[in-house]
Amino acid sequence: MNARIEDARPPGPRVYRAIARGLARSLLLLAGLATVALAFSWFVDAYRSVEAYRAAPDCGTAAAAPGAPCVRHETGRVTARKVDNSGDSTSYDLTVTRETAPGKVFSVGEAFYKDAKVGTDVDLKIWNGRPVEVSWHGHRASTPDVPWLSCLKVALLVGFGSALTACGLAWPREDSVSVPAFAAVLIFFATLLGSVILCLAQWPLVITLVIPALAWLLLTALVTAVAREG
Repeated sequence: MNARIEDARPPGPRVYRAIARGLARSLLLLAGLATVALAFSWFVDAYRSVEAYRAAPDCGTAAAAPGAPCVRHETGRVTARKVDNSGDSTSYDLTVTRETAPGKVFSVGEAFYKDAKVGTDVDLKIWNGRPVEVSWHGHRASTPDVPWLSCLKVALLVGFGSALTACGLAWPREDSVSVPAFAAVLIFFATLLGSVILCLAQWPLVITLVIPALAWLLLTALVTAVAREG
């Protein structure tokens, strides 16, 4: 009879604390994973924005919808040329000036540099108000628009999401909470640099996503292990 009465007693405070801790860890983990997933979706948008002009229609054509982004074509003139031999390889620069804007420096190939003399008129593609590509007699060179702001936002989300994920997995003690926080700062800077490099590299999207995903999994696992042991 006494055994039945003891079995009917409500769970003690220790059980409630365990349930609350498990729920808190689950919420932290879900919040961290959701934040990182959102960051990856923003990264894809930043990656696609670098060369979005290549798929955009020409302004004034039937394919260009009213108000939609389009590519304008202008004529520019080569006003300066420069060869730089200071690095491991030689680089060639052409300064192209438009009538309504200051000169823009394009990094070009050797053949383009040799053929385009000062005073040569070249063709320019204008995207969102800035020249993104120069071409002339079969030569072509582009100057990508680095999505700094987008990459900064991605890095902030990844750093914050990584800290939440590590806390949810490891549930670090008070003296170890600084581990995920410090790691979040390092992951932020690594993500910012990596995002810019991958956006400019313009490798196939699958490769571009696999590299940061594997790096994030490895770093998060390492941070979780350190926080748990700390």
